[in-house]
Amino acid sequence: MPVHDAALLLLGHGSTLNADSSTPTHQHAEEIRRRGIFAEVHVAFWKEEPNLRQALRLIAQRRVYVVPNFISSGYFTEQIIPRELDLDGPVTRRGEREIYYCEPAGLHPLMTEALLRRAREVVSESTEMIREPAKTACLFICGHGTSLNDNSTKVIHEQAAAIRARGLFADCQAVLMEQSPFVKDWRTLTACPDVIVAPFFIADGLHSFEDIPVLMGLTSNVKEFNFTNPHRENGRRLWYATAIGTVSFLADVILAQVRQFKEAHPETGRAAASPAPANAIDDELARFLEQNPPPWKIGELLIRPGFELRHRDDRDSDPAKLQNVTSIAGLREWIRLDRHGNFRPLRAAPNLRRGWIYHAGDLPTLHLALDYLYPAALANWMMARQGGLPATPWRETAERQTGRLRVVREIDDAALHELVAQHCQRGCLKRRLWPPATQHTGENPGEIPLLCPEACNFLVAGRARS
Repeated sequence: MPVHDAALLLLGHGSTLNADSSTPTHQHAEEIRRRGIFAEVHVAFWKEEPNLRQALRLIAQRRVYVVPNFISSGYFTEQIIPRELDLDGPVTRRGEREIYYCEPAGLHPLMTEALLRRAREVVSESTEMIREPAKTACLFICGHGTSLNDNSTKVIHEQAAAIRARGLFADCQAVLMEQSPFVKDWRTLTACPDVIVAPFFIADGLHSFEDIPVLMGLTSNVKEFNFTNPHRENGRRLWYATAIGTVSFLADVILAQVRQFKEAHPETGRAAASPAPANAIDDELARFLEQNPPPWKIGELLIRPGFELRHRDDRDSDPAKLQNVTSIAGLREWIRLDRHGNFRPLRAAPNLRRGWIYHAGDLPTLHLALDYLYPAALANWMMARQGGLPATPWRETAERQTGRLRVVREIDDAALHELVAQHCQRGCLKRRLWPPATQHTGENPGEIPLLCPEACNFLVAGRARS
């Protein structure tokens, strides 16, 4: 399914607390990028960087397929994403750009195959087998359950029914954390001696590592307390899997959603009428490197000739004594934690770990690496240099907030400045462009500045929590 004249934008929820939340979205994007199907592959998140509001700035292509990496449709896919990306519907046209909004990955029929693969894998990875699952095993598909969104529960029951109809297991049931049928009642919901539990979530985190195992009476944390499959209890065996969204096959499900969209909207599958645009960010970055003597700086990062990246404080360190990061995925893993092992959801926080070196090899890979280190920084910098980076005033940002975040609409300018002092001035390297908290943004020679065109989710969420 080559789509060499279009980009893929994969959207995830992300988290300010859970380092594992965005990992599957990144991994699936990296796999799709490796296959060379699209001209570009990018990610964006609601709670992490790059955020949804700046996502389209990363992309040079005129045609963009957007796939939400979510289990079901609901509040985020029907309200938040369309609002943040300014979408009109399945097809949005903005000047020369066309944006194609696909269904969430979790709604594709191939998710049934993903669940079956996860069930097979968790058993095959253990030291024991299930000889005749069609006679002895029950597969539980476990979701959250909520009275606020019937779609999330509906899709779980539909998947259970689809698998049950295949007759591969003696039974297959949907179970939920907060609604009936409750996952805590697994012992009485089935009499099968063999039980497999597959969490129907995109990423592993608090629910799959702690909440569900506690509800089931297995352990307080399957990640930290050496949980071993199968768990034995009163002559029965139970295999507990990781979240369904972590299965590598999800990359194929995401691509299948793009194919399904093209079939439903054949008019969007045509080749672009004009040649693909050049990557303006690559061009601007190349000019910057040519016009300024090395080494070059961005945030806490040092860029040296040969597209070598390292921490500024490791300027004079012997490369042989630094950890050699050999891949983009390895770089992503390295930078997601600080030196104390704490999660870094805000990439512009001044806590980038030292002690590593990465050789990008060429300009496009350098661009990609910088997007990992400082998401959307190059796009914002280029737009600012060209005089086209819009700054969103605080009041406009506040008025867009919904749910529990609506509280930020109430704060006055004095409270806002106090909030900025607490959350921005101490913990972020970006220079604010948005009023009324605007900073001086002049460039230093040989340095790419980190620009903040609008108040971010970390600032908004910080006020909502206080």
